[in-house]
Amino acid sequence: MISIIIPSYNSQGTIRGCLDSVLNQSYAGRYEVILVDSSMDDTPKIAAEHYPQVKLIHFEQKTDPGTARNSGIQASNGNLIAFIDSDCIAAHDWLERMADAHSTQYNVVGGAVTNGNSPDDLIGWAGYLAEFREFLPELPKEEVNHIPTCNISYKRIIFERYGYFQGKYYPQEDLVFNHDITRQGERILRDPSIVVAHRHRSGLRDFLGHQREIGSMTAKVLRVTGLEGSFLAKHAVLAVPMLLPLFAVKFVRTIKVFLQCQPKAILNRPLVLMPLALGLLWWSAGFAQGARIIPGREVSS
Repeated sequence: MISIIIPSYNSQGTIRGCLDSVLNQSYAGRYEVILVDSSMDDTPKIAAEHYPQVKLIHFEQKTDPGTARNSGIQASNGNLIAFIDSDCIAAHDWLERMADAHSTQYNVVGGAVTNGNSPDDLIGWAGYLAEFREFLPELPKEEVNHIPTCNISYKRIIFERYGYFQGKYYPQEDLVFNHDITRQGERILRDPSIVVAHRHRSGLRDFLGHQREIGSMTAKVLRVTGLEGSFLAKHAVLAVPMLLPLFAVKFVRTIKVFLQCQPKAILNRPLVLMPLALGLLWWSAGFAQGARIIPGREVSS
């Protein structure tokens, strides 16, 4: 049996598309869908009234996605646990391909992310370019160190061996968890045929705020993981003067990957470079801010 776990917060605009997609899979085996919600909007009402086959766990207070996923894991029955976000739509064969990939020696399997925003939504496209250049469907099938929890699955034994997500690291709690388990010998397979479409923030203010939040937490996480960029994160005195070079590196790398893999994403909408540049500047400012703060707990070695 497979358990699909979906964390949710104020998702009334996207939850129908997400639930419809996971409930109409080509997979012939048994699976359950668990929605872990802490919304203040109509999300739990929509789920309860229109999707009675979905197991709904509702928290009265806003709950970070990592903690929500942990609750879903503990309430689940599957030997394989798949994660998708409430602002994503799974391809019709998503679960079938995920299950097939787990027939190999891998305990952790994930896939690719496409952009679910409309073609003329420049802010949404900027969000896609800024966050998912390493998870494009055009990239090869290979072992990687990380796949985001909007499209990844774990055999239950992973959580029995290593514990759960650390919600305090949101929005990089999945990066921390995957770093922990790969350091201890687990391997992650990225299969680009396993696809979800992700809906991104369309408001400039929300987009910039989210980029800054990601940048800040990235610095905090790098301080304890030693991943690429950790030198800057550990030496706060360098973070501010390196802000513009850091922005330039991320901007160039992002453009290079998309021109190689999805050139039309940029060539068909060159104005997307403006919000992308702003977003990466806000990310860099957040990184500089986060480099000055030491997390309370170190990631396990």
